[in-house]
Amino acid sequence: MNRIRLATPEEVDSIKDGSDLDTGDVVFALDTHKGVGKAVRRVCTEIDPMFPPPEWDTKLRAMFVRDLETVLWSQGGTHYYFNIDAEDTDWQHVVETWGASKVSPKPMLRYKRTL
Repeated sequence: MNRIRLATPEEVDSIKDGSDLDTGDVVFALDTHKGVGKAVRRVCTEIDPMFPPPEWDTKLRAMFVRDLETVLWSQGGTHYYFNIDAEDTDWQHVVETWGASKVSPKPMLRYKRTL
C-alpha cells in the first residue's frame, strides 16, 4: 500500500472549485490503482455550536454574531466557519445577506472522532 503524500499543485488545482481552500490548508493524496484520493486538512476558526435563547429574535442573534465577529477580528481572524440548521431558512437568508457563503453543496451530517 502506498503512503499518504502531499498533493501536487495540479492535484490541488483539480479540487479548488469544490473544497474552499484557504491559507494554511494542506491537501493530501493517496495513489491507488483505482485513482488518486485527495483530502483537505484544515486548521480553522469555528464558531459552533451557538446557543441563542429561543426567545431571541433575528435582531438579537445578529447582534450576538456581530460581537463575536468583532472579537475574532480584533484577534487577527479573517474568516470562520459555522453550522446552521438546514431547516432554518430565515437565518440562512440573514447570514447570506451579510456575505456568508455555503461551503457544503448539500446538507451533511457532522461527526467527531477522538483519536
